[in-house]
Amino acid sequence: MVIGRMLGVALTAMIAAGPAAADALKDDAIERLAASHEPDVPMAVGRLAVKQAGLVAARTLLAKRGSDAGLGRGWNAAAPEWREAEAQFSRIIDGVIARGIEQPQWLHAIWADQAASVLNAEEADEIATHFATPNGREQRIVVEVKVVGELLQANYTFTNRITDQVPGSEKELARMQTVWAEREPFRDRNFAGDAGAARFGSRNPGVKYVKMLAIQGVDAMLGHIDAVCAEAVRAVADASAQADPFIEAYRRRTAN
Repeated sequence: MVIGRMLGVALTAMIAAGPAAADALKDDAIERLAASHEPDVPMAVGRLAVKQAGLVAARTLLAKRGSDAGLGRGWNAAAPEWREAEAQFSRIIDGVIARGIEQPQWLHAIWADQAASVLNAEEADEIATHFATPNGREQRIVVEVKVVGELLQANYTFTNRITDQVPGSEKELARMQTVWAEREPFRDRNFAGDAGAARFGSRNPGVKYVKMLAIQGVDAMLGHIDAVCAEAVRAVADASAQADPFIEAYRRRTAN
């Protein structure tokens, strides 16, 4: 690969010039590699996971506060006041998602930090350069969906933290399904005859990079998403008093 060989020559010169110069070259290559990834797949999983965690917490809270207030069995999701209270908490959860998931800087940092732990400057440049080619882009999409995306999904679906049985999260579920469909995960992609695609799929640095994404990368993404899920649950708890006007409205409506 011409660019990789050119970078190798530059790296040799940089090392001769000093460690700081070599570090700058690696930082640039890592930055380009991190920027080549699309955030849509992990963001879609994170968005749904956080929304469902927050909604489950909100419904648990509404049931408890209603019970503590002495409301009867009519205090449930069929009551208009419950639905209004739930909508209020849903907006709070959406604010947590906007801050913690919708801003892709967290993913960029994960890609950059984890890549820097396993790649040198020339290796990072080789992968970033390959991802800029048509077949490299297709391989990147396959890795993002079939490796990173499916591992993230499996972690949450196997533990029932993402299901299709949480009312109020239909929009986030549909959006995740759309992200998958847009990337055509089951389309036959033929990389035969492409030396760059063959190298990426069968040799280092491509092999160790994909392995890193599947293990350390996914683990870091799960850590971030789990932390935002916990933030959504705390935000609901912190706003628990916002349920009281709806509980009181229900009490007044059903008093007679």
